Amino acid sequence: MIDYRFMWSELSWKIFDAGSILFDDKSNDLRSLPKSVRLNLLITLSTMWSTVFTVWTFETVYGIAYGWGGLVIGHILFIIATYYTFHSFKTTREQSKKTSGIRTYDQCYDFLAKKDR
Repeated sequence: MIDYRFMWSELSWKIFDAGSILFDDKSNDLRSLPKSVRLNLLITLSTMWSTVFTVWTFETVYGIAYGWGGLVIGHILFIIATYYTFHSFKTTREQSKKTSGIRTYDQCYDFLAKKDR
């Protein structure tokens, strides 16, 4: 029997690792570049590979135009969404460190109650 939960878990970890390589400042080979230059480089690479795939796959001019546009827009939206997601997680982690790990109102209330004693 196929364990789909395990397969999904493995796939999600591989996607997370790939995203960490691209967007984590500690493991990215392009970490010396400013973030805006890295984002521009990722978009340029996605455009290049979209062009290569489009020319290889589609045969007509109309197919190439629609296929290339869809692939480029899809890649750019995917890169921006991934970048925003990793940025949100990083911001949440930093805020958690600043607030001693307090994330909910109840935790805040308990923390303040212990401090007042």
